[in-house]
This record gives sequence, C-alpha cells and structure tokens, in this order.
Amino acid sequence: MAEDRDADRPYWSIDMPGLDEHRAAELAGLVRRSDSGIMATPVDPRFWLTLHLDRETVEVIREALAAAPATAVTAALVESFDEWLDRPADTGAAPRAGRSAHGGEDGAGGL
Repeated sequence: MAEDRDADRPYWSIDMPGLDEHRAAELAGLVRRSDSGIMATPVDPRFWLTLHLDRETVEVIREALAAAPATAVTAALVESFDEWLDRPADTGAAPRAGRSAHGGEDGAGGL
C-alpha cells in the first residue's frame, strides 16, 4: 500500500508568503510533472489553517487537548500529535512512551 510506504518518509513543506492561487497551482503542477515522485497539494488558506509548530508548542497543545473533555475532534488531534511527537526529532531525542490519549504519562490527566 502506498500509505504504508509513505508513513516513514519525512514530510516537508514549503512556506511561500504572498503566493496566490494561480501560482500555487502552477508550482504544484511543475512538481507533479517532474520525475521526483513527489505529490504537491496546494492548500487554500480560506479553508485551512496551516501552522508550523515547534515540538514544545505541540506538546503544550497536546496536553491541553488531552485535559479537555473528550470529543472525536480532540481525540483525533491528540492521536495526530502523539504520532508526530513519537518520531525522533533531528536532535536524536527518543520517542516518549506511555502517553494516554486523554491524560498524562500514566493516563491520570496531569501534566
């Protein structure tokens, strides 16, 4: 499955302030037509908030979401953040273990 093969590949993005819809589509088309095997996807800022968050910020947001009342949205975000945090950073940090989807290290809900 393509998704399985892509799961371990790094996911890079390029932030290009001032890029309009036409030029974004043009650039994505150039990438698709190249021999790189990379799929470019323009993201419309009218409908999607794209944030570039550092590890510490993701950890803080994850803990706040885990402490909030559980909903499908909060659980999905916590799971996404956990998956991202469990990948070692460039600094060689080991993945953190033992996090529960709605609680602290031991699932008790504390920081």
